[in-house]
Amino acid sequence: MFEHQPRRYVAPRTRRTGPAAGGSRPDRVALWAVVMAVVAMLAAAASSADGSAGGIGAGGEEATQPTSCDRARLGKRVLSLGDCGKDVKTLNWLLNAKKSTRKAPLGKKFKNRTDRAVSKFQRRKGLSDDGVVNRRTTRKLVRGMSKDLATWYGPGFWGNRTACGQTLKRKTVGVAHKQLPCGTKVTVRYKGRFLRTKVIDRGPYAHGASWDLTKRAAKKLRFKYTDKVRAAAIR
Repeated sequence: MFEHQPRRYVAPRTRRTGPAAGGSRPDRVALWAVVMAVVAMLAAAASSADGSAGGIGAGGEEATQPTSCDRARLGKRVLSLGDCGKDVKTLNWLLNAKKSTRKAPLGKKFKNRTDRAVSKFQRRKGLSDDGVVNRRTTRKLVRGMSKDLATWYGPGFWGNRTACGQTLKRKTVGVAHKQLPCGTKVTVRYKGRFLRTKVIDRGPYAHGASWDLTKRAAKKLRFKYTDKVRAAAIR
């Protein structure tokens, strides 16, 4: 019944030719190239970061990274030229307390002067004079500190002026001694802990003790009762 109605025109199918047939589109090829370039850049950046963090850098030389100062106590690690930390500062104070040892800087860096002072101390003690502070060297340093009885004080004296002219407070860190001049630098050791401090008062005058620690100083050393400590003063 519809034989007289015009038929709808349908375009003949044609075979695709050119890059779109059987291959990738140009825009996809360009995108893939960009992605690969970004990946290569990220890989190069990661490799450079690894080299600057202590790996092998340009020229085949091992790259080094600046190290921060350590908070370890003396005797907890081996010390040598270039180290830095609280333990190095304690070492320098102890070396300066030795009359027959070369003077070292009082700071927290292991410099050439510290190295030379350690070497001289090691020779005197019959140790290998390599300048490296290992367990044996540390033990010799500690044994060279005098061992005397100590007490502590504070409550009842806070707010008063010490014999050295400063006001004693709860947070005051220092020691009292009968003869050492005010301001004398002293290293005190108790059960593996070290305290670097100064003479701020006169005393003690009881129990036959040689040192009197402020309560804050005693707390830092975990010193609770009258007991023997090791001490070395820089005279």
